[in-house]
Amino acid sequence: MSELKTAIVPASTSPPRVGFGEVHVWCVRLDVPPETLARLEATLAVDERHRSARLRFRRDRRRFIVAHGALREILGQYLETEPGRISYGVQAFGKPELNPAFGDRLKFNLSHSAGLALIAIAAGSEIGVDLEYVRGQLDYAALARHFFSDAEVRRLGALPDHRYVEAFLACWTKKEAYVKARGRGLTMLLNNFTVPLTTDPAQGPATLQIASNDIDRVIRWSIHTLRPAPGYIGALAVRGGGWRLSQWQWPIRPG
Repeated sequence: MSELKTAIVPASTSPPRVGFGEVHVWCVRLDVPPETLARLEATLAVDERHRSARLRFRRDRRRFIVAHGALREILGQYLETEPGRISYGVQAFGKPELNPAFGDRLKFNLSHSAGLALIAIAAGSEIGVDLEYVRGQLDYAALARHFFSDAEVRRLGALPDHRYVEAFLACWTKKEAYVKARGRGLTMLLNNFTVPLTTDPAQGPATLQIASNDIDRVIRWSIHTLRPAPGYIGALAVRGGGWRLSQWQWPIRPG
């Protein structure tokens, strides 16, 4: 396996089983009608409802419910299980995973920003996804100096101003997707490894270059840029190479 191939799947098509060597990435719009919100909220576990209730703003609470409810609906399709029956466990550093009762083959990851979420599904390989809404008012250069490697800071600094924000977010999402895929949480420092600054999905996946003192230094990770909607930049990280990537829209409508 040597490259990540991408296919766009029509929204009216029911999903196949995700096979080995395949990655499915779902794009979820988080602003939904009240009846959809109510249906999704009814599937959430008690702890998920408590987490949503702790959010300060009503819009954020609604979007949290939709993101986590859509995740349950999507996983339910693959597992042929009612969304409300799905249960999770956590890895050592807090990464969510399916309860062992559902087997260990299906891997997933969720990210949401503003009004959009991405959900990545793979079979038999660790996976991470990250999504950011493009905002122009932050001091991205200061953030880069604090969180990025010296090589990344230099490459960003060489770009013209009009390209800086997109390149920063492309770098940020790749790093976050990789950290989430590894499941190591805050034990991994973002400036301890370097990712490519590619911003165009058409350029295909990149191979992550790991610092020599990292335990994964001989393991290949495929890192891919995602552009799920105007104004958003995302990234996918999956262990190994040659993955066939298909992109889906939620909800699925009967064909």
